[in-house]
Amino acid sequence: MIYEYREVKCPWCDHVFMWNKNAREGLVLHKFRLKSTGEPVEDANCPQCGMKMIVLEHTFTGIDIDDDRIKRIYEEK
Repeated sequence: MIYEYREVKCPWCDHVFMWNKNAREGLVLHKFRLKSTGEPVEDANCPQCGMKMIVLEHTFTGIDIDDDRIKRIYEEK
């Protein structure tokens, strides 16, 4: 497994944490896509407040999963 970490800032509590881009193993089903490109995006949970966010490539601060730029592929149960 390749470890690729980067800093992400939580948009709710401003906590900065290290996020492992390759933390998931096996079959990965993406839950979200960018509306503009259709590219799948990763989600993360803030370790301080627990809020779920989208981590965009080349963007320091995470964004809300309900942001207008994001399309939900399928609902969580």
